[in-house]
Amino acid sequence: MPEDRRVTIRDVARKAGVSVTTVSRVLNGNGAGHMRPETEARVLAAIEALDYVPIRVAQRLRKQKTRVVAILLPDISNPFFSLLARGVGSVAFEEGYSTLICDSNHSVEKESRYLEILLAEQVEGIIFISVGQPNRDGLKRLLRRGIDVVVADRSVRGLPSVEADNKSGSYQLTRHLLQKGYHDIAYIAGPPEVSTASDRLSGFSAAIENAGLKPAAVLYGNFTYKSGYECAQEILRSSRVDAIMAANDLMAIGAIRAAEELGLNVPRDVGVTGFDHISLLEFVQPRLTTVHIPAYEMGKKAMKLFIQRGKGRVSKKKILLETKLIYGDSC
Repeated sequence: MPEDRRVTIRDVARKAGVSVTTVSRVLNGNGAGHMRPETEARVLAAIEALDYVPIRVAQRLRKQKTRVVAILLPDISNPFFSLLARGVGSVAFEEGYSTLICDSNHSVEKESRYLEILLAEQVEGIIFISVGQPNRDGLKRLLRRGIDVVVADRSVRGLPSVEADNKSGSYQLTRHLLQKGYHDIAYIAGPPEVSTASDRLSGFSAAIENAGLKPAAVLYGNFTYKSGYECAQEILRSSRVDAIMAANDLMAIGAIRAAEELGLNVPRDVGVTGFDHISLLEFVQPRLTTVHIPAYEMGKKAMKLFIQRGKGRVSKKKILLETKLIYGDSC
């Protein structure tokens, strides 16, 4: 069954091994006297397993518009996500919606719990930025209840999304380092289960391979300053590198700190690059070479896509935004 198709009474009947009429009788409370108790129990179990919502109930829920859209994101302290949320909020306000920010704090368990809470609260929709592999069961339940989900800065199969061309941006950044004479390049990746991280790593790997080289090292962080710092310490102590590429700016800032603590100068001893172009870079020295991702525009487009889908307009399932190389002094 396609992930965004709502469950029908026929699906319930098929799972329970009964007729549609039998399911209808159970839904209307007329099961007694028309079927054996075990048959009714089987139908009720199928309804619960499929999270089936009768059409009349779904229609009533859709009419009771809450005009509230939740923004479920992994880390509100990351300037990239706070800017994206502002983009969502700007369009939401113009269109008469309120926004509710839910910060999963890089926790898959917390993210799943938020999906349950948002289902109970009957928000009208969710702009979703997953921590890792999303809870597909939770997402299916939301869709079956008529709660639209638009993915931002990620790619989730079967759901509409707005994201950047991360692979191309990473490829171009790696080419820039190679052209400047760097050859022993280490990479601090994001979580491998996150599409954004895997696309950026893929772009790096393709550029390195095309140059006939191999990565000096590849370590995995979680997009936080601390993980970038710890990964860079390990790389600089155990590998011979002339540059470190980090999958986002926060990890790059952590890498610069690690290099400085080890008595290394950036960029004289080791080059460092980031990704995202967050506002915090204004206060970072040396100025970080990075890739600009239009976070605010991404948030606006995600909210507009949600509104278009709510109005039944035909819209793209995937919007891909261009990236731009930002030249600094860190390499």
